[in-house]
Amino acid sequence: MPGLKPPEAQEPQEPPEFPDAELDARERELSLRRSLRLVTVAWMFGSAWMYITTGAVMTRYAKALHMGQFGFGLLAALPFAGALVQLPASYFVEKYGGRKRLFLIAGLAHRAAWILVASVPWIFPEAHWWWMLLVTMGMSTILANMMSPAWITWMADLVPGRLRGRYFSARGQYGRFVGVVTTMVTALVLDRAIGGDAHVLRKLISIALCVASVCGMFDIGMLKWVPAAQRRQRDPDVKFGELLKQPLRDRNFRLFLGFNATLTFGIGYVGQFIWLYLFDVVGMSNLQANTMLVALPLVMSMLSFPIWGRLVDRLGCKPVLVIAGVLIVHGGASWIFVTRESWWLGYLGSMSATAAWPGVELASLNMLLEMSGSRERGRLGSAYVAVNSLVVALAGVASGLFGGAVAEAMADWHGSFLGYPLTYHGVLLLLSAALRAAALLWLIKMVEPQAYTTRAALRFMTTNIYSNVQQAVFSPARGLVRLGRLTYKMIPRHAPDQDGDAPGGRAGSA
Repeated sequence: MPGLKPPEAQEPQEPPEFPDAELDARERELSLRRSLRLVTVAWMFGSAWMYITTGAVMTRYAKALHMGQFGFGLLAALPFAGALVQLPASYFVEKYGGRKRLFLIAGLAHRAAWILVASVPWIFPEAHWWWMLLVTMGMSTILANMMSPAWITWMADLVPGRLRGRYFSARGQYGRFVGVVTTMVTALVLDRAIGGDAHVLRKLISIALCVASVCGMFDIGMLKWVPAAQRRQRDPDVKFGELLKQPLRDRNFRLFLGFNATLTFGIGYVGQFIWLYLFDVVGMSNLQANTMLVALPLVMSMLSFPIWGRLVDRLGCKPVLVIAGVLIVHGGASWIFVTRESWWLGYLGSMSATAAWPGVELASLNMLLEMSGSRERGRLGSAYVAVNSLVVALAGVASGLFGGAVAEAMADWHGSFLGYPLTYHGVLLLLSAALRAAALLWLIKMVEPQAYTTRAALRFMTTNIYSNVQQAVFSPARGLVRLGRLTYKMIPRHAPDQDGDAPGGRAGSA
């Protein structure tokens, strides 16, 4: 037709144009997704390191190196003592910058140090084994805490506040899945070796710790490709004293410190002595203990992590912290009711508390991330992390020393509680329950403007639980009703008879 150009003569159509701002936003979104995915994948290697170096492996290793009761108290205090270096590390980050570089160097050295921990029985005389274990683990702990302020503030700037709860819950789920597999495999290996001589046991544990060290270095090394995400430049004029003063001027932060310190003092020693209780009093194997203390709690927390993550994002940190905090009070004391003859009642109580622990972890982490975020002009973000770690470190050291002293003083003591036999392990667990309850008092006056009130949050959770339970109860009945209706619709209708009458009905009209 006239006026139309042939196809080859038509001008090529240009692709649609997007404003530069929109292109930049898309690129930033893609970069953020890649970074968050990489952080999650890296943590799966980190989880393998963490769950190999804790639990039955470390308890058996310490016993094989002739560590006594007070030594286990020192072992519990050690991770907290290392946190004392976080304040100097925070000062370095705020004054000179380079938090990503500090994280990578200190992190790789920290994970590599576990090869030295694994070498203790092979390079030191037997008389020095147990305290050289403390020395080498202390070196690793110091390096770990040097990188902690850098990591917290890095993640505070990298992960958007709107999805922190969901992101860290998903990351925690993947890590716990790896932890379940790792825990069961190491327990099976230990149980095969436990019947042999101590030399074989020490050799197997050393190999496991070396494997953990390599996995841990993969975790740190992979974050080299994550952008630094620095939102606030270094301050060459920052004063060391300001690192302490600025966070402590924040009333909310002081209350948060009180909560963390009290809770840490109440749970710091618990981990080591529950393992000793299961091995020495209940007489469990490595597989049984790892299953009860690590594998099943990991599965439980994997299931509850997404729930608590969504609640943190929707309701706020304080109400979730209060509700989850109430639900963990009985967790440690429940182990008193786990005996050789009966274990299910006490374990049921412990598992119910385990389901609430992700709520405490996620709410605390998100609250610290919000306080330490460097988006607010003039705020020394890493100082909040360092001061929090300093206070937690002092509480944790005191907790470990307290637990070790009680264990040493009451090593041969025996009593009863509600008809159940009680040892020094049980005394420590009862004290832990009282301290967990006391920690909640610090949260009463804490203010979080954008969060639900605790009462409203509890009402919201109760309504949703009731709705879900109601749906679960009545779903089978609704299904039967739907099936009945569907069956009725599928019944064929009979044709009218010859007189034009429908079966059982009136004659049809013409």
